[in-house]
Amino acid sequence: MMALGMGNGAVFQLVPQHFRKEIGMVTGIVGAAGGIGGFFLPNILGSLKQVTGSYAIGFISFSCIALLAFVLVLAAGYYWRKSYGTESSHADV
Repeated sequence: MMALGMGNGAVFQLVPQHFRKEIGMVTGIVGAAGGIGGFFLPNILGSLKQVTGSYAIGFISFSCIALLAFVLVLAAGYYWRKSYGTESSHADV
């Protein structure tokens, strides 16, 4: 649970650093994505359990999606460092 909380906090910390003029809009998109995930993931897992008789396929699918998301975040981080420079990589606190 602690890792989930840190991941959630990291997302909302990065929003004002990279989207200074669109903070409200991007925060809304992030919140909507969380709401959609909270609605669809349990439904998909339950449907896969009914079809296959096991939760394994659902967890494997979600693990693959999480791995893909991790790779996309790494690519985005590389792009941001390259395009925004080192000045935006530090918090303005």
